[in-house]
Amino acid sequence: MKGAYLFVIFFFIFASAMLLIPLPMFPGNVVLALANAPSSGYTTYLSALINGIVYGLVTWAIFMVATKRIEDVASKNSRKNLNNKKSRAS
Repeated sequence: MKGAYLFVIFFFIFASAMLLIPLPMFPGNVVLALANAPSSGYTTYLSALINGIVYGLVTWAIFMVATKRIEDVASKNSRKNLNNKKSRAS
């Protein structure tokens, strides 16, 4: 659930930043160029939407990998501590 909140937050951050500072930024401008989108007033919004989705997903993926690694280390440490307690008790 934390990942969903993180995605939404970063989606809005990147999308609003692209709308406030309308610079052509990867990957939004590349996708529109590859799609041969006509240059209209909506290209800024489409680019902002694409960038928000892509960078939100990238942030979410990094968060999920980092969380998984932290949980793995914590579970290894807890198993190690449990084994140490068992060996001391015997």
